[in-house]
Amino acid sequence: MAVSTARAIVVPAMESKFWDSTIIFSHGLGDTGAGWSFLAETWQGRKLFPRTAFIFPHAPTISITCNGGMRMPGWYDIVDFGNLTAKEDEIGLRSSTRILQGIITEQVERGISSKRIILGGFSQGGVMSLLTGLTSEISLGGIVALSSYLPMRDQASLMITDANRKTPIFMGHGKEDPVVKHAWGTMSRDLLLKQKCEITWHEYDGLGHSVDPEEINALERWIANRLTPEQGPAGGSKSEL
Repeated sequence: MAVSTARAIVVPAMESKFWDSTIIFSHGLGDTGAGWSFLAETWQGRKLFPRTAFIFPHAPTISITCNGGMRMPGWYDIVDFGNLTAKEDEIGLRSSTRILQGIITEQVERGISSKRIILGGFSQGGVMSLLTGLTSEISLGGIVALSSYLPMRDQASLMITDANRKTPIFMGHGKEDPVVKHAWGTMSRDLLLKQKCEITWHEYDGLGHSVDPEEINALERWIANRLTPEQGPAGGSKSEL
């Protein structure tokens, strides 16, 4: 059962005694961690990833410039909605990177191998997952970016660490996305490929700024390949979430 905390919704592993992996998944602008907890409910309901805990962080409440300064959950400010070349909120991006990096570090300190941690998100959450994962000095098991793009692109060649340059990345995008345009996703994919990153790319006809069952199924298969169960009970954390 999901448990709300001050910063996240946490869903313990079904086999908590042998918990050996964690999926961290971040929401988009104006949402909360609750908006994506259905991933844990769906997969655990089908007895998938029994040794995996799920963490759905809540973004801080901030003022969003393009929404007239309205305060809402957001990982970073957006100055000009729909303009990818507009000035980026680098301070906000870096601040939220520290939040997510802190969650990763906590999991490692609990005894979870960093290579069995998947960091992902949708929209702003996917943006943060790319930025946090690619700049982390802790090698991750995978990075997921749904309906997202790579921020701070002019710094890409310098900010991507050796620890995660070869970390598998799953990117999915709807071709009819009016919010985070499909072209932004393909541009980010191509830039990352030039940086020798390993990308699994999926795109969907007729899909807007959302996900559909086909995309979730593809993500499920990709995660299953990343989190193949370890042999025997060894490697699980003895801590409780």
